[in-house]
Amino acid sequence: MTYHSISTNISGAARCWLTQNLGADKEAASVSDVSEGASGWYWQFNRLQGYKYDGGRVPSNAWTAWITSISEGANWAAANDPCNMLLGIGWRLPTSSEWTNADAPPQNWTNATNAYNSVLKVHSAGVLVPGSGVLDGRGAYGRYWSSTQYVSSAYGYMLDLYNGSAVGYLDKATALPVRCLRDDIVKRAPTVSNVSIPTATMTATTAVGTATATIDGGSPISERGLCWNTTGNPDINSTKLALSQGTGVFSGTLTGLTEGPTYYVRAYAINGEGVSYSPAVSSFKICPTSFAIAHTAGVGGAPVSKSVTYHSISSGISGSAACWLTQNLGADQQPTAVNDATEASSGWYWQFNRLRGYQYLSSRNPATAWISSISESSDWTVANDPCTQLLGSGWRLPTRLEWQYADAPPQNWTSAASAFASELRLHSAGVLAGGNGVLDSRGGYGRYWSSTQYANTSYGYILDLYGGSAESYLDKATALPVRCIRK
Repeated sequence: MTYHSISTNISGAARCWLTQNLGADKEAASVSDVSEGASGWYWQFNRLQGYKYDGGRVPSNAWTAWITSISEGANWAAANDPCNMLLGIGWRLPTSSEWTNADAPPQNWTNATNAYNSVLKVHSAGVLVPGSGVLDGRGAYGRYWSSTQYVSSAYGYMLDLYNGSAVGYLDKATALPVRCLRDDIVKRAPTVSNVSIPTATMTATTAVGTATATIDGGSPISERGLCWNTTGNPDINSTKLALSQGTGVFSGTLTGLTEGPTYYVRAYAINGEGVSYSPAVSSFKICPTSFAIAHTAGVGGAPVSKSVTYHSISSGISGSAACWLTQNLGADQQPTAVNDATEASSGWYWQFNRLRGYQYLSSRNPATAWISSISESSDWTVANDPCTQLLGSGWRLPTRLEWQYADAPPQNWTSAASAFASELRLHSAGVLAGGNGVLDSRGGYGRYWSSTQYANTSYGYILDLYGGSAESYLDKATALPVRCIRK
C-alpha cells in the first residue's frame, strides 16, 4: 500500500500528516466519496483490531469478538495505536487538542466540505455502528478518532464533520476511520509477520515457510529469515535460515524434518536497532500424505474387511499442530462435494463410546447388536476409540474443545459448505438414527462425534454442520461418522 503525506502546522506545530485514511488505497476524490478504496479501515477506541467494510465487515462471522460495549479509564495506548503498529517510525493518532487546532482558525472548518478542501483531504468515510458493526453513513458521516478519552470512560474524543465541524465525543465501541501524524522519526527494531506454512508445500522431510517484513523501523533490515525448533519459542539461536535483506515477502525451505515432532517456527528480521520476531509462534507437524490400512471385519470395530488408503494433513485448526485425516474413518475417498451421498465418501458410523462400527449400503452392516439406548457417565474410552483401535500410532477422536477451535476464527465455518471448503473437507455423511439404526439424510446431515460426553449421561458433544456450524450434542445411541486426529 502506498501512503502520501504532507508537512503542515495545521495541528499547532509542524507535523507530517497522512493525506488519506489508514488502510485506504488512495486519497478521497470528493467529500462524499463512498468508495471502499478511499475509506480505508475502521477501529474501535483503544483496540488494535482493524476492520474493512466492503459489502460486509472483515473479519466477521458468528465467532468474531466484535465488541459491543467498551468502558475503561484510558487514552489510546501506544501498543494499540494502529498508526504506530502499522506504519511505525513515529506515526501515531492525533490527540483531541491537535484535532481542535486543525478545526480552528485559520482553517475555520465549519462543515465537511471545508475539511475536505484542506491540505488533509478529510472526507466522510462513515462509521461501523457499536451494536452490530454494520457500516453507516459512508459518504455522509465524517468522524475520526483522536487518541484522547472523554471524561466518561465509555466515550472518546473525535473530530466530527457531520452537521458542521467540531471536536465531539462518541461511544468507544463505534469503529471510526483514522488519520495518522508524525512528530519525529523514531527508529526501532523492524516488524515481521507470522509465518505461513501451507500443507501443499510439505514433504516427508521439508516444509516451506513464508513471512513478510512489513516495516524496517527506520533502519535498513540487514538480515531476515526463519528460525525453528521442537521445544517452542524459537529464536536466532535455534536452527536458523537466513534468507535476504530489506522489507517485503520472503520464503525459505525448512529441511531435515521428520514425522512425529511438533515444529515451532518464527520469522525474524534484524536492523541497527535490534532483532524482531513474528508476533506468534507458528507450529506444524510432518504428517503422512497417504498410508494404507488393511481392515478386518470384527477387529478393532471394523464392520467389514477392506483395505483403505487414508490421507492426512498438518493443521493447527484445532488449536495446536496436529495431523488430521481428510476423509472419514472407513471411507475409500475424500468427499467430492458437501452433499456427496456416496457410501465410499461417507465411511462408517459409530454410537458413542462403542467400538463396533457400522457400514450402510442398502442396509446396516452388521444388522445385529444395535444398541437403541445408551446412558453412562463416561467420555469415549481409549479401548473403544475407533481411531485408536483401527489406525493406531496415536490416532484418536477429537475432543469437544478441538472441534470448537476448528469451528472458530480464522476458519469461520458458518455452514456445512464452509466446513467442506476447509482443509479438513468435512461433508454431510448422514447419521444412523438412534431408535432403529436406519440411515438418515446422507448428503444432508453433517454431524461428527467428539470424544467428550455432554453433561447429561445420555448425550455426547458433536460438531453439527446442519443448518449452520456449531457445537451441539446428540443422543449417544445415534451412530455418526468420525474424523481422526493425531498430535
